Amino acid sequence: MDFWNRSTTKHQPITDGVITDGPTKRISTPAGQRLSVILENGDTAQSKAARDSHRISTRKTALASMGDVPRESMEDQSHTSSGYSFNVWSDGEKFSVLRNHKQVAKRGGWKRLVIIIGIIIACIVALAVGLAMGLKKKSSSKSTDDPASTAAAAAASQSGTAAPTPTATGIFAPSALPSNFPVGSYSMVTFLDTIQANCTANPSTWTCYPYTIYNDDKGKSVATFNWIIASPSAGKFTISSTDNPFSISFKNTALELLDAGQTTERYRFQMSQTKKVSPAASITDDDAAVECQYANTNLQAYLYTKMARSFPDTNIGEPSGDPSFPVWPFAVRVEQAVGGGENVPTCYKLNNGQPGDRVTDGLQAQDQGSLCSCLYKNWRTPT
Repeated sequence: MDFWNRSTTKHQPITDGVITDGPTKRISTPAGQRLSVILENGDTAQSKAARDSHRISTRKTALASMGDVPRESMEDQSHTSSGYSFNVWSDGEKFSVLRNHKQVAKRGGWKRLVIIIGIIIACIVALAVGLAMGLKKKSSSKSTDDPASTAAAAAASQSGTAAPTPTATGIFAPSALPSNFPVGSYSMVTFLDTIQANCTANPSTWTCYPYTIYNDDKGKSVATFNWIIASPSAGKFTISSTDNPFSISFKNTALELLDAGQTTERYRFQMSQTKKVSPAASITDDDAAVECQYANTNLQAYLYTKMARSFPDTNIGEPSGDPSFPVWPFAVRVEQAVGGGENVPTCYKLNNGQPGDRVTDGLQAQDQGSLCSCLYKNWRTPT
């Protein structure tokens, strides 16, 4: 009966059939030990192991989703038996921040990042190359447009029977030419370069307008030819002269294109006709007016389409030539020539302006290889 009268406030708790000695005593049975772990940690060891396993699995899955990643240069490339290798994404490495970035962590994010960087580098390289080529082209264009070098290189002839072609410089921009070029009326402003009178026994019977060569007086050597170019059919051109007192007249003579597309591109025409000359000095005893005729005199001209002219230069006092039409903007070469032989020339006294008695004294025939010529140009060879 005394047992039931004891105070119930200090009874000994019963746990799993075992009486404990108080709250400070440890339970020695296996079941009690498990209960003690639950009371102290609030979880089981098996739950902790499950969470750790889940975290490891999640980490491996995240790494696998990013695909192959670059390895550090000092990494051993051989695989261990476990199949794992160290890489720059390992925990504690300096690239862990980049690995955990949301944009890079997406599938394919690293590859996209590499592609973007590559595109940026390519753009920078292309910009640098383009800038260098632009500066080189600008420098080359500036050199070509220099007036002094253009004028000096454009002139390429010297006194003589045949002169070399001009240097190919100073190409005019196509926009500066008429849309239907070369069709139109043009003034060919030239100077008299040379005179040869070897085809005749009397040199005064061969003359070339304006009778003064450039080396003697450049101001008095100007000769302007006014010519008209037409196109009777597509791709075909003809040329005609206007009335003038010193040149052979011609009409609708065909133009031939030579060296098409090259810097020496030019139109050429050639024709023969009788040239009439008033001797520069008296050739008769009575000082009669005389006219000498040179049959089969050849007129040949070259009209360049790319080579620059250098005459006239009004800035240094050369005369303009008083052109009747727009001046042909390129180089021009015009030559009249005839060989010696019988009846070269035939000279007559004039009677009321008409040929009369023939003059033969002092006009013996010359060798056929000897020439009489007049050469006109609009460029000079630099001295």
